[in-house]
Amino acid sequence: MDLRVFALMLCAGVWFADVQGAIPKCCVATSKHFPQSLLMSVERYEMQNSHGPCDIEALILYANGKKYCSDLRVRRILRRLKQMRHAQTDLTHEKLMLQASTSVNF
Repeated sequence: MDLRVFALMLCAGVWFADVQGAIPKCCVATSKHFPQSLLMSVERYEMQNSHGPCDIEALILYANGKKYCSDLRVRRILRRLKQMRHAQTDLTHEKLMLQASTSVNF
């Protein structure tokens, strides 16, 4: 009898651990204000929809190994920052190419 009880408890423990791992980690509040340094260090972001297991819509930012819950409007700021970074990279590349073409090699 003890072996059956142990087996039942073991199965219940495995099932509970499996179900517990399926619980989503949702943002429960969002912020519109973040320091520019944090926004510049965003590695990626994801959308959280309110019509799924989560209650609110949010933009989940991943930066510096942490997760931040932001308002959806922050996505526009991230897009602008990305455009500015690409424009700055293009200017730096053009400047280097110009310097290389005007330098004289002896």
